[in-house]
Amino acid sequence: MSEQSKNVKPYGQWDSYISAEQLASKSTRLGQIQATSNALYWLEGRPEEQGRGVIVRYADGKREDITPKPYNVRTRVHEYGGGDFWLNEQYLLFVDDEEQRLYRQDLTTLEIEALTPKPPAKRSWRYNDGCIDPRSEFTVCVRERHEESEVINELVKVPLDGSQNIEIVAEGYDFYSNPRISPNGQRLSWLCWNHPNMPWDETEVWTAGIIDGDIKNAEAVVQKSEVSAYQPDWTHNNELVYAADYDGWWHLYALGSDKPLHELQDIEFALPQWVFGCRTWQELDTNTLITIGTKQGTQALYIINRQHGTISTLCDDWTAFSGQMVVTSAQDKGQDEIHVYCLAASPTQSESVVKLTLNSDFNVTSKQILSELDDNTNEKNISVAQHVSFPTSGGDIAHGFFYPPANSQFTGPENERPPLIVMSHGGPTAMADSGLDSKVQFWTSRGFAVADVNYRGSTGYGRAYRDKLKGKWGLVDVDDCIAMGNYLAAEGLVDGERMAIRGGSAGGYTTLCALTFHNAFKAGMSRYGVADLVSLSQDSHKFEIRYLDSVIGPYPEQADIYHERSPVNHTEQLSCPILILQGLDDKVVPPNQAEAMVEALKSKGLPYEYITFEGEGHGFRKPETIIRAFEAELEFYRNYLLN
Repeated sequence: MSEQSKNVKPYGQWDSYISAEQLASKSTRLGQIQATSNALYWLEGRPEEQGRGVIVRYADGKREDITPKPYNVRTRVHEYGGGDFWLNEQYLLFVDDEEQRLYRQDLTTLEIEALTPKPPAKRSWRYNDGCIDPRSEFTVCVRERHEESEVINELVKVPLDGSQNIEIVAEGYDFYSNPRISPNGQRLSWLCWNHPNMPWDETEVWTAGIIDGDIKNAEAVVQKSEVSAYQPDWTHNNELVYAADYDGWWHLYALGSDKPLHELQDIEFALPQWVFGCRTWQELDTNTLITIGTKQGTQALYIINRQHGTISTLCDDWTAFSGQMVVTSAQDKGQDEIHVYCLAASPTQSESVVKLTLNSDFNVTSKQILSELDDNTNEKNISVAQHVSFPTSGGDIAHGFFYPPANSQFTGPENERPPLIVMSHGGPTAMADSGLDSKVQFWTSRGFAVADVNYRGSTGYGRAYRDKLKGKWGLVDVDDCIAMGNYLAAEGLVDGERMAIRGGSAGGYTTLCALTFHNAFKAGMSRYGVADLVSLSQDSHKFEIRYLDSVIGPYPEQADIYHERSPVNHTEQLSCPILILQGLDDKVVPPNQAEAMVEALKSKGLPYEYITFEGEGHGFRKPETIIRAFEAELEFYRNYLLN
């Protein structure tokens, strides 16, 4: 349909093909992927089953669910989880949400047996992120014990015979991840770190020997101040490879060498370790690695030739990867074929399970989507992400993705510019990507423009950019959200007088700071956002309880900064309406954060709306919650942003 034949209707008032009900029905969460020699396995969190985690097996072109009810595959280690299941050719091990026990499932009979005892209290002993030894005698995994006065993280060895004789194999550090056994069964490697570091600040790589099943002689092999190591794992020749940001970018190294395996480029081959069980590199052969690389906020698959140290693009059809990648080889008509499986999205395709077939020269011979796609979206209705770099405070440059309004049936009045919704991502150490997200299209299809900001502190732009948030949370991230809105308005792309800001969790804090300390926005939405930094520093889960040391400062030594940057203490500066959404079971940002803000808003007589959701934690999973949240937000913007 030409622009002339489209219906002219005010921006923000267009009829959309995406309803809140459709968002809820399409909100199946794809989790990690694993593979055996003849089948692929992936995890789906299904909203129609109240978010129940189900493992899907895909083999010979057919898919089947192998997780029977009432099992719900989900781990709660670090609250964010990940590494919910792992396997070998014989067994699949998974964590069930009800008690957080670890179970063994026979991949032939699909029979299930508990490998760990019932915890002393519900979900008090949690397991995840493991591997199975080559002889299928035991697994090594992470355990998180919630005791009366503390939370203890450790690595444990769990026998696969069901005897439940659990041994601690590494303890003493605050956090552990990535236990991996070498192919010859003789070495174990892992990551560990201590407060106040987050895993993207500083981690250590350790190894230990395995002799007759006993794990001993542990030693640190990568241990350097302000270096973040990531995904230590073994090649087929029992060589340990890992990512580290020695030179300011997460590059790949082999243990024993201080030189990267490839030429130096501004590409990151790791991700911020918010969840367990991610892989950003895999071995294709002795000289060749396949990697997920991030360059200027955009991702692609790369080939690293170790012999020559070269990096080349394998495939850039997909631009957003969640860190789930596995590689298998197959004999086909006498030739070696390599199958690469990923979770990936592109600007015109939502996240899917993707299969690439490579020939022996590592060229892509076929591409296939294995998961079900939302194929009702007309590409003419898709707003495609546009990477934008723009000037911001302190003479810096910041980045983000811009989505103009897009709907094949509608256009805005000639003399009108679209209203803008600025999105501040969570983390804050995370990254907005360019993958198709129906939650963004929900807005653009109605005539809103969207700016998804990769403010200073985001990943994908190197360590120096990531570290710009240190001591500056609530300042530079807010500046960048405002700067991107102002830049788009100056370019004539949006209406600078009709800008809203929205965000969840850490992005909710950025949102509340922007609305409290600045006058750039006409309205805003905070989803389980941080309002009181002091409360957060005292009442959060172990993984993040010291996060504020780096992005704000140590408490109580810098209590004045905590007070100064907490929106709840400065509501007298608020002058625009706020919508606050909160799950009542949130352990990461507890409801008292939202309630404190609401009380302050109420006492000041400011317009607000506060909606709570029973049974929801940090991230909304139930269809009815998703529907209510989006419908309320749309109505809120139409009442306060468009008028």
